[in-house]
Amino acid sequence: MYIRMLFLIVITFFTSRLLLATLGIEDFGINSVVGSIATTFVSLKALFSESVQRFLNYEKGRNSLDGQRSVFSLGIIIHIILAIVFVLIVEAIGTWLIYNKLEIPLEKIGTAYFVFQMTIIAVFISIFSIPFDAVIIANEKMGVYAFVTIVDALLKLGAVLVISWIGYNKLRIYSALLILVPVFTLSYQLIYCRRFPECRLTRHYDKSLFRSLLSLSGWNFLGNITFSLVHEGVNMLLNMFGGLVYNAARTVSYQVKSVASQISSNTIISARPKIMQRAAVDDKNVVFNNINAISRVSFITILLPVCVLLTYTGQLLDIWLVDVPDSAVDFTRLLLLGIAVRSLHDPLNVMYMAYAKIKRMMIIEAVVMISFLLIIYFSLKLGAAIWIPFAEMVLMESVIIAGLLINANNELGFNIANYIRKVVAPFIILSAVTIAICYLFNRYVPATGTVDTLIKSCIVAIVYMGVAVLMLNQQEKGLLKNLFLKIIRKKTN
Repeated sequence: MYIRMLFLIVITFFTSRLLLATLGIEDFGINSVVGSIATTFVSLKALFSESVQRFLNYEKGRNSLDGQRSVFSLGIIIHIILAIVFVLIVEAIGTWLIYNKLEIPLEKIGTAYFVFQMTIIAVFISIFSIPFDAVIIANEKMGVYAFVTIVDALLKLGAVLVISWIGYNKLRIYSALLILVPVFTLSYQLIYCRRFPECRLTRHYDKSLFRSLLSLSGWNFLGNITFSLVHEGVNMLLNMFGGLVYNAARTVSYQVKSVASQISSNTIISARPKIMQRAAVDDKNVVFNNINAISRVSFITILLPVCVLLTYTGQLLDIWLVDVPDSAVDFTRLLLLGIAVRSLHDPLNVMYMAYAKIKRMMIIEAVVMISFLLIIYFSLKLGAAIWIPFAEMVLMESVIIAGLLINANNELGFNIANYIRKVVAPFIILSAVTIAICYLFNRYVPATGTVDTLIKSCIVAIVYMGVAVLMLNQQEKGLLKNLFLKIIRKKTN
């Protein structure tokens, strides 16, 4: 998974740089405001597959092959239903926004609508691949999962290279070529997953299982779609109150955010199958302790790229892009703070999913996110600076986590005091130290030039890792020591 991450960092950064240079600020902004729902959806695909994966791992814990086959078959049916619902809702809302609300030059409206339709087709195909994602992750085939995502990234790079050789309709052709990405993913998964015995369609359905899986998948889909639409709603508000240049800046900052958050998501994706299996056979205290441990690892790892990127944001964006859009630096810094806070959210999400108790969780998230979307709208309407929405989204993540903790205590018996002592307090301390490191290096060790910036960024990373090791408890230090010893033994052998 971490090898995957390194490849994705290189490929994504190069692809974004080339795409911005090829399309220009205006078309890049149109692709951002209209076509980025596909990007957001793909970044959440692992979360969409959680419902099916949860039941697969639960049945694996019970050693029930028939149960696993029922889960897979029902997962296919349910995601066909969800795909149709998604298209109907997004088609209606998106078309209205494009023709009535978004600030798009009149001569570009047709292109924007075409990109929107290609995006819907790509997402529609991607939804069909969700049950197969769940099977691969449930069987802990992380190498295959990494391979598929790397090839996806290479296909996107290939699409950018193709349009760089074309002199007309570049944005239309690019959006059409992107449909090949989910087509490849689904085709490969159809072939690969045939080796798993649970990937067999069955006509014998357990009505109780169907209701449970439909409820879990429906609430999970609703919650994650709300997340996607709220973030895209902010993107559209940036367009309405600022214009395409701010959509371009937002796209750049979200790509940095996406790559940085991969470090934390690798931990969550890798640990999730075991957590869900343990929920079927172990008592809650075992699962709760695992959630606390994963939460600590999650925020410690995510703060590494955050620390580096916050310190030299402007310099690193200058190295990466030919032309850095206005406000991209401010947007990126605030989004990095947001993903640091959200690193505490994802492990809680795994806990809720392990016990199939996500209805209240998703309602809390949806209510908070929609409320903040309204707050963002009115703040921009009243003349707030264009970066204010991103600061409000950091606060939004904090409110969501607080709500999830209170509900977990009431619904699952989760010990909040223990969580605050073992997770929240270390997070606050390490975050404060990280911000101090960023400030001191930025103020007293300025970077100029490509080589100088990269060297000093590495020094910042080393300083942070030294501080982070001090935050580990004895058990975590022991695990880290054993990991290094294992690597050394492999190399010497």
